[in-house]
Amino acid sequence: MTDEKHLEGLTEAKKRLVKAYATTIIGEVRTLADVIPVDLKSRVELEIAEREIAHLTK
Repeated sequence: MTDEKHLEGLTEAKKRLVKAYATTIIGEVRTLADVIPVDLKSRVELEIAEREIAHLTK
């Protein structure tokens, strides 16, 4: 599991949104420009980075 410090302070709904956006961006279904809650964009970027780092360090 990834470190979730970048999600601290978010409601459970926003945490799920961040994870869902990250999943669809990684799967090339959406782009970062598609993230509607602008305040979540940086957190989505961090979620993607955390997942990539976790994958590389396996």
